[in-house]
Amino acid sequence: MQIPYILTVFVVLFLIVSPVSASLNKISANSPVFIGEADVDISAALNGCHTISWYNSGADINSATPAKSTQIYPINTVTTLIYNYNFTRDFYGGYTGTWYCTDLAPYYPVFVVEEPQLDIKVWDLDHNVDVTGKSIPKATNITYRIDTNLYKALVLKNRPNRNLDDTPFTVKLINPNELPVPGIYTGTMGKPGTQILSFDSKPYFTDSPYYWRDGGEWDHNARDLQGTTVYPDGTYSFVVSQNLNHMQDDYVTRSAAEREGKTTKTALVAFEKQPFVATVTEPPVTTAVTLSTQVSTQQPTESGTSLPTLPTSTPVPKKTTYSPIPEWLGIAGLVIAGIFIIRKQA
Repeated sequence: MQIPYILTVFVVLFLIVSPVSASLNKISANSPVFIGEADVDISAALNGCHTISWYNSGADINSATPAKSTQIYPINTVTTLIYNYNFTRDFYGGYTGTWYCTDLAPYYPVFVVEEPQLDIKVWDLDHNVDVTGKSIPKATNITYRIDTNLYKALVLKNRPNRNLDDTPFTVKLINPNELPVPGIYTGTMGKPGTQILSFDSKPYFTDSPYYWRDGGEWDHNARDLQGTTVYPDGTYSFVVSQNLNHMQDDYVTRSAAEREGKTTKTALVAFEKQPFVATVTEPPVTTAVTLSTQVSTQQPTESGTSLPTLPTSTPVPKKTTYSPIPEWLGIAGLVIAGIFIIRKQA
């Protein structure tokens, strides 16, 4: 029978095509963990330990009495709790720092408890300053900046099973019309070199601060193929949230103020309305000649426009007129001419 062989092939194929599940839940020894995380695999961190303790700052852990202790599970027992352990606020709130295994000396660190811290800013790339909550010229190059201690959950030595597809962070960009912006134009459509880049909504980083890598490519004055402004004037929102190992479930009943800076944070920036600038065509420069007096009457041309006026100082030609010759003088002239002709012929 080939059934075992067929089943083996089926399992291998299943593993190949199946998506890789999130793997941020397993921690190494002495790694950071965050209040609110759930279903965390602390087995490697415990390394067989049963009782963990927390000491006040500066205390000698070898001689001082722990300020707080808990038995994870009794000695000589087996439990699945260490594979899905919860760092609840009710127990760990106010007890941040290193927790030690105190079964037997020498005591050793198991994990380091931290409060989650999450912040996002709007960053002016032209001047390298924070412009969160401000109104800026639309031409200013900006990006978002994330400051957080949660990046430690993406460091390989802390979470050995993490993969590059895992990230607890989500960022959204919301325009003044309360609509998400899924991509950014690097220029006006139709212009050579213009691209539409996906918005960096699932950042993965192992250090802080983190800057949106393509923020400086965003052309806020871009227009679409119809010539319409893609990004209207007004207030834009950058919203970051994180859900490391279901942490938001721990905050679901808490106020918005308690969630702000822990599981979510919002940064606002306003693009200033651009003033309307009219295009003015300068008239041609002409040299004016001052005339002493102008003729007041203008004669229209055939097209209906007036002829330029003429100065009176310019001489105007006058028609020469003559008086008529007296009639008797004309008759006398004819008589004299006749006598002259007759004598000439004789």
